[in-house]
Amino acid sequence: MIEFIEHTADIGIIIRASSLNEVFEKAGYGMFKIICENLEEVECKEIIEGEIIAENLIDMLYLFLEKLLFEFDTKAIILKCFDVIIENNKLTYKAKGEIYNSKKHKIGTGIKSPTYHKMEIKNENGEFIAFIIFDV
Repeated sequence: MIEFIEHTADIGIIIRASSLNEVFEKAGYGMFKIICENLEEVECKEIIEGEIIAENLIDMLYLFLEKLLFEFDTKAIILKCFDVIIENNKLTYKAKGEIYNSKKHKIGTGIKSPTYHKMEIKNENGEFIAFIIFDV
């Protein structure tokens, strides 16, 4: 589940997931749902792959979202489908989507960056909950 929240001049999301991998996958989807209002219409045909090494989960989440946003900003690719594997301090991902097409995609809110402000990942009784705020 992804819940969108308003935060002053920013936008935040709360993610509920059954695993850490799913938290990251939903975080990517949630960020692009803010960027593209009709994300459900995006086809998963272009592939972006990468990896991130970080000292902790918060840094890993921030860097993951930054990398995805960089792909959007530099290649105009709207990402929708995410496969994430986290092992120790390494995250490997495959993200799929399609190149922005003004006739097909409805751009929503522009995101400048994820923020560290109140960013959190916690495990409550086997359910992972993450809180992320984006600078818009």
